[in-house]
Amino acid sequence: MKQKITYGLLTLLLLGGLYFGLRFMFGLFTPYNFWTAQQDIKNEEVRIIEIGELPLNFEQKQKLANSYGFNFSLHGCNVTTDILNGTDYYNRVVVDHLENKYGKGWWTKFQNQLDSIDRRTTRQITTEDIKGEWYLNKWTMYHTLSFADTTVFVDNHIDSVFTLLYSLSKDTLILHDNKSNITYKEKIITLTPDTLIIKSFGEHRNITGYSRTKREWTNE
Repeated sequence: MKQKITYGLLTLLLLGGLYFGLRFMFGLFTPYNFWTAQQDIKNEEVRIIEIGELPLNFEQKQKLANSYGFNFSLHGCNVTTDILNGTDYYNRVVVDHLENKYGKGWWTKFQNQLDSIDRRTTRQITTEDIKGEWYLNKWTMYHTLSFADTTVFVDNHIDSVFTLLYSLSKDTLILHDNKSNITYKEKIITLTPDTLIIKSFGEHRNITGYSRTKREWTNE
């Protein structure tokens, strides 16, 4: 009886280890893994999965991918370890398929073409582009930003307000403390005369959108 129980426990441990290995290492139970990649290629739904938010030049990159007969598909930022690993295996299968189709070294060439798009579409944002007041239109942290030539005044939903030094490097907002130490580097996703969208700001680590229009804030 004890021997049967021991064998049973060992079997459960092996099955459990196999399950967790297949799930977390290979992402077998997620939408993207080496098996689903093969099925999508067979069904002529060839795509590369991208993790993250929509980039500014996504349309141009999608057109380049389409010229080679595949698509970029965005998954978003909320991912787990099994999805990350499964997506990695998924993309490896698709890249191998495309290299078999277009020749060895095609993926490196394609990456260089993507880099060229990035270089063309990333412009230097100037102080004049960002100066003035921007409103988050929510009664929350950093609800108002007021940019001057070298400083940004930050207003909060609590009593604490403060001023930081800032500089710009292409599409990146660099925040400094009073000793000129870099405090944060924030990527500017969109900047138009009326809209400012930042990947994050300060301790607020989510995509944050501001406008020039001061509307009534929604209390949170």
